[in-house]
Amino acid sequence: MGLTDARAGTRAPEIDWDAVASEAAGLLSRYVRVDTRNPPGNEALACEFIAGLLASEGIESRTLVSAPGRANLVADLAAASDAKPLILLNHTDVVPVEAEQWSVPPLAGVVRDGYVWGRGALDMKGMAVLELMTLLTLKRRGVRLRRPVRFLAVADEEAGSEFGVEWLDRHHPDVLDGGFVINEGGYGAENYLGSERPLFGVSMAEKSPLWLTLRATGKPGHGSSPHEDNVLDRMVRAMHRVQTWQRPWLLSPPVAEALRAAHAEGYIDLDPDAASPDEIADRFRSLRTLLSNTISATGLQSGVKHNVIPATASATLDCRLVPGYEKQRFIDELKAAIDDPKVEIEVAFASESPSTPAGTELHEAINAVCRQVMPEAAVLPRVTAGFTDSRTFRRRGIAAYGFVPMLLGPDEQGGMHGNNERISLRNLRLGVEVLYRVVERVCAE
Repeated sequence: MGLTDARAGTRAPEIDWDAVASEAAGLLSRYVRVDTRNPPGNEALACEFIAGLLASEGIESRTLVSAPGRANLVADLAAASDAKPLILLNHTDVVPVEAEQWSVPPLAGVVRDGYVWGRGALDMKGMAVLELMTLLTLKRRGVRLRRPVRFLAVADEEAGSEFGVEWLDRHHPDVLDGGFVINEGGYGAENYLGSERPLFGVSMAEKSPLWLTLRATGKPGHGSSPHEDNVLDRMVRAMHRVQTWQRPWLLSPPVAEALRAAHAEGYIDLDPDAASPDEIADRFRSLRTLLSNTISATGLQSGVKHNVIPATASATLDCRLVPGYEKQRFIDELKAAIDDPKVEIEVAFASESPSTPAGTELHEAINAVCRQVMPEAAVLPRVTAGFTDSRTFRRRGIAAYGFVPMLLGPDEQGGMHGNNERISLRNLRLGVEVLYRVVERVCAE
């Protein structure tokens, strides 16, 4: 499929994947140097970088500005049909860094010891480069398409997507109108749940984010005169109750399906249909974030001076709900756990994401290509503990899959949103081939 050069009418030469991977590594090194830490984002810089690269290859693109310094980019390879495009989705913003904790400068794009280092190397400028190389390779080879391919680089994913896909959904919904989406979320692994067998992951569902702010007021006063209505005492009690709140283990349908697949492939010997959620959580501690509604305290704010009892206090919570769990039900349960009517709960951000079905043309292509390239690896459905921009497409009824065709080791996995983020050259080599073959299988004549 797709091996005929449309310009010359002859069979195109075999792809030199080592050369493509080398080009990808150099491109990622340059892309990491584009500072898109969010806040403030400055994703327009990334759009300018990508647009210049595409223009040099004869590919037109559009930049859609959502706010000063915030922008999104779309580029299409057309097909000889009216089929809806396969969207290669990526976000251009990255999370902040604590540079003093890194062993290399985090925005220098250092290539060393078989890795490309830098903030965003995994999340998700590395995947963006795989998608770019897929687009460029299709273009260079003159592949005739039966389904269009759309490269879509969006802003603000790390902060909730207000200036990215959510803005596009309101102002340019046509850009999101695709047949399928490939996005971040489904990372592969060198081994899984204690097995030495590698796997490719395909994210079919994800937990729902619910960011909450606790607010309380009390009586201000002089620090030398303690009293019972100290707002900080109230907030400390509330936070203690939050942190000691024992929530049950929950086996949602998408997680159950992922475990059934792992059991069928021999990764685990525990049948999820014959085990309770408690048994699964006891057996596989690494899965606990997927088996419960989690809460992380991410901020405490109060006080103006050492000798002043403040009048207000607040705390921020990052809650992630298992697929299908109702937001209001969780808030009501949290209120009961805090058990203090003077502590108010505000919703700062919330989003829900339906699941993506299995068995679509794209899903079948992912399975087939992964088994062809690496027969010893399984392809398993996964559930993402974080949230991604796939949720916006899933709400529209578009099949969006988290599929990053790399086999990450523990060191690479630990760098995501952490220190010393990096991606191996070996994974770039694997990723460029697998992703291209999947896209070619779905889109080429």
